[in-house]
Amino acid sequence: MKKLKLFAMLAIAMVTMTGCTEKYYGAQVFTHEYEIIPANWQRNEGANLPGADNYLYAEFQNKDITRDVMANGTVTADVYSIYDVQNNLGAWNPLPYVCPIEVLVKNDDGSYSTVIVAENVRFEWNEGKVTFIIQDLDGYDPEDIASPLHIRVNVTSNLFL
Repeated sequence: MKKLKLFAMLAIAMVTMTGCTEKYYGAQVFTHEYEIIPANWQRNEGANLPGADNYLYAEFQNKDITRDVMANGTVTADVYSIYDVQNNLGAWNPLPYVCPIEVLVKNDDGSYSTVIVAENVRFEWNEGKVTFIIQDLDGYDPEDIASPLHIRVNVTSNLFL
């Protein structure tokens, strides 16, 4: 009789525990590449005001960032950065990343020059969209971006039953 009670309790426990678990079956990965041109960058509202968070941002739609991804998946991004200009060699670097970016700087005579500066590039994501952000390391308003930035976004959706 004791064995029968023990067996019944174990059977109930197994049914109860297996009834609330999810089975993981794998993942789907969707990759999008963005070429962010200088005209895509916008300044945040309140830029250059005391205490403002000064940055540039570019926002894009991404239909693969779904409610399911928000709950169970992940989104990663990489920026392509040239490290050898003479041989046009570069590499993908995960965001956030401090990378060399070509910017426009106003000269004393009123003309503009392009220079390379280190900028912090990061991203944020929400359902249906991804936002790329460039922020000066010193907190000042970033200069205007002079050349395109290439970013790859990977959206991973976990598949559960």
